[in-house]
Amino acid sequence: MLYEIKHRYTDKVLYSAGGNSFAEVLTKAVREGASLTCAYLERANLVGANLVGANLEGADLTGAYLTGADLYGANLKGTNLSKANLDAIQVDYYDVLSRAPDEAPALLQALRNGQIDGSTYTGECACLVGTIAKVRKCDYEAMETLKPDSSRPAERWFLAIKKGDTPKTNPVAAVVETWTEEWVRSNS
Repeated sequence: MLYEIKHRYTDKVLYSAGGNSFAEVLTKAVREGASLTCAYLERANLVGANLVGANLEGADLTGAYLTGADLYGANLKGTNLSKANLDAIQVDYYDVLSRAPDEAPALLQALRNGQIDGSTYTGECACLVGTIAKVRKCDYEAMETLKPDSSRPAERWFLAIKKGDTPKTNPVAAVVETWTEEWVRSNS
C-alpha cells in the first residue's frame, strides 16, 4: 500500500513510499534522511516505529499511537503531542513511580533542571531508572524493586529526552512533568 507523509500546513507531500504499515514507511523515511519538519501524522499508528534521529520539529502527532516507538535523538521541538495515545507508556511510567515513590520529587526536579539523558543509565544526567538509582545513591543494577529494562515503554519514552531538555523545551519532557505532578498529587 502507498503511504504519503504530508506537511501539516501546506498539504505538500514530504515523503511517499509503499509498505505494510505507516510506521514502516515512516521508519524508512527517517532512515533515508527525509525532512519531516511539520509533518502531519495525526492518529498514525507508530507502535514500534524506529524514529531514531528523526527531524519531527513542528510535526503534528495528534492522536498518534507511540507505544514502543524509538525516539532516541529525535528532534521534537514544537511537536504537537496533544491527544496522542500514550496510555501504555503512562501506565508503565506510573508502575515505575510506584516502585520508587520517595524518588519521584527528585526525578521531577532533575527533569525540570535538564538533568535527564534517556540514553544512559549512569553519569551526570541519566535515564529514568538511572536517575532513580542516582537519587537512591546506589548502582542501577542493584535496585531490588526496579530493574533496568530498555524495552520497557517508559524507558523507551525517556529516549526522547536528552541532557539539557526541560519541560519548556521538549514536549516529551513536558508530558513526563505533567504525569509526575499528577502521580505525586494522587499518591501523597
